[in-house]
Amino acid sequence: MTVSIRDAMPEDAEALVALRKVIFGETDFMLYAPDEYVVSVAEVAGQLERFAKSAHSRTIIASSDAMPVGFLGVMGSPVPRLRHAASLALGVRRSSWGQGIGAGLLQEAMRWAPTAGLSRLELYVALSNHRAISLYERMGFRVEGRRKQAYRINGAFVDDQLMAYVFEG
Repeated sequence: MTVSIRDAMPEDAEALVALRKVIFGETDFMLYAPDEYVVSVAEVAGQLERFAKSAHSRTIIASSDAMPVGFLGVMGSPVPRLRHAASLALGVRRSSWGQGIGAGLLQEAMRWAPTAGLSRLELYVALSNHRAISLYERMGFRVEGRRKQAYRINGAFVDDQLMAYVFEG
């Protein structure tokens, strides 16, 4: 299996929408359920175009044998006091779990972040998402706080935690 990791481009919008819908249907740990993710290919293409022009935001896509299997959104802020930080959103197809895809996407973001003036990467993860928490801890992310009833999934409240990687130096 050959995995490539690269920036998503506007022409990837259709494949990215389809990938997200698949991932959202495979786990309850994502922000959306598949039927809740209502976005057009044109909207995603526009976002990818804006990110391509942004100094502090990216969408990174991982492909295996030319098929998209994972994505990582790195969302920076235009607010000057927040411009040093970016929020992450990671998703990997279930069939590619345990193959280093998530780690590869995170490594690329962590390699790039300091060159973009970012000194902090942060994310929220459900407390019951042990696989993701383990990955983030292996990559050097640390828990900074907990949010009670952060989500309502299938009628039940779910707590999460804020984790961050801070570049020292």
